[in-house]
Amino acid sequence: MAFNSAHWTINYTAKTVTNNDAGSGTNLPSAFGDYTYVGAMIDFFQWLATTFANNAQMDDPYPIQSDTPTVYKWLNGWTFGSANDYKYLQGGSIEDPAGSGTATADSLWSNLYSIGSQTVGTLLYMIQADAEISPWWISGNIDILVLVKNTGSWIQSDDTAGTPTNGGVWIYAREFGDTYDHNYTSLAAGGRNPIGINTALDSGNKSGELYVTVGSSSGTWTVGNFLSDDTTGATGKIGKVVGSDVYLNAVRGGTLTPANGCTEYTDRELQTAGDATATISVVTNVVAGYTDVTDTFGAISRDLNNGAGSQSYDVEIDCATRPMTQVYEWLKFLTRYGSTGATYTVNADDGQEYRSASEGTYSEVKVAPFGTLAGTTFYGARGVWVTNYAAANFVLLDASNVEQAPPNYQKVIATHPSLSGTNILVCEISGSAIIKNSYTILAVTTVTIQATASININKVPQAGVVRLADDTEYAYTGYSGDTFTGVTPDPTGETGDFYVPLLSVLADATTEQSDNVIYSAAFDVRTSVRKYGFKPYDVDTQFTSAGLSFSPILTIDPQAT
Repeated sequence: MAFNSAHWTINYTAKTVTNNDAGSGTNLPSAFGDYTYVGAMIDFFQWLATTFANNAQMDDPYPIQSDTPTVYKWLNGWTFGSANDYKYLQGGSIEDPAGSGTATADSLWSNLYSIGSQTVGTLLYMIQADAEISPWWISGNIDILVLVKNTGSWIQSDDTAGTPTNGGVWIYAREFGDTYDHNYTSLAAGGRNPIGINTALDSGNKSGELYVTVGSSSGTWTVGNFLSDDTTGATGKIGKVVGSDVYLNAVRGGTLTPANGCTEYTDRELQTAGDATATISVVTNVVAGYTDVTDTFGAISRDLNNGAGSQSYDVEIDCATRPMTQVYEWLKFLTRYGSTGATYTVNADDGQEYRSASEGTYSEVKVAPFGTLAGTTFYGARGVWVTNYAAANFVLLDASNVEQAPPNYQKVIATHPSLSGTNILVCEISGSAIIKNSYTILAVTTVTIQATASININKVPQAGVVRLADDTEYAYTGYSGDTFTGVTPDPTGETGDFYVPLLSVLADATTEQSDNVIYSAAFDVRTSVRKYGFKPYDVDTQFTSAGLSFSPILTIDPQAT
């Protein structure tokens, strides 16, 4: 990483100092290169100072001034000769001030370097003026010059409060499979500026972005190393290995292609090979199946039925009946590095830039911007609401930053290999009788049924059916207070008493379950499963704090033929 003056050219007529590779952009450090051709600002200065101290240059204007070991200025109209020259320097800033001789550029290249610890092969990325700056640096901590003032105009970025700020930049580390991190700094003062970035393996982010099924391998694929397509150069970090499936994260540099050879490397720069080679046979996107998880931004009011009433939130995550473990991985994927364009737009911006539901106001969950996962429980970031989930394994923070934990949601679950085709009824009993007059109809519309009393949220599923005393059923999608909503078919004209079974369904699978019921106290229920050809199953039991799971005894009735 020593400065090599042979790679630079001084043009005494144009008053420029140009890196010989800058025009073509070759020999830049990159995710697949190294820092061989990058030199320190102090060495750059000492080379120029030595050159212009020679007798032959005594009649040439002096080009550079040192203010400190890390702060320099062009003098007397001298400047870089190429737009890429600064990318070959590190360790200090250099300014091209207006009024220095004939110079009118008034530009500033500040030095930025990261400190911290990241997982092996992490490539940091920079957002400046709400756009990604194509990286020219290698993976790991960076030490680069950044153009922050260009011919008199500051390049601005919104700071942590959302205010456009001179010379501001954001640095992110977001590689799927790891915890994320990001930080902001202003480089307007020039000089050398640190920024902290730390990542680690994420125990809740297990799937991998995609997996490659490989043919017979020579050697062993090692977690933490890198698999690279020998033809396209696409390279991903190995997250786990299951048989012939190699799960990869943070794939960069191209497309992994079936029939191409692939090789294991111990570093992302592809400088040190591991011991495994193979041919790619299949490439599968692991999280592609999670795209039914959607996010909708905008102020909403929602009631978690935990006694706190309706509270405000900023974004609703429709979980598509998925468990929180899968929802979490999709939200991580949605905000990883490379999530750009319409497919990965989050709150009208690229997903890779998303920080919170109200940027500049809410505290940011840097490791996972929508919220974290502990075991199977999702802890939402401020303002995040979840709905349509498989199980209520979550704790939320409303828009006022107040924790909202769900009540004890439980279900009725019936399971049997021969369950399909049976009628299942589970409902509350008193003594030996089903309670059929829990409610009385007060009024109906084409899509609602209003009762004369409030609905008991501790005995009524969030969605299900109401059953009239004459055994007519109407489905509902929700309820509030004393009214069932989303009722079908049209209940117009109905009157009289009704009740709400915990489960009433004609089974079409080996397992059937109710919607969530908010548990408060145990109560007696009857479980009935019937189908012609089987003896009836009628067993009284209880709905408890663990809900109710049962497997009916379905005995063939030899007389029912």
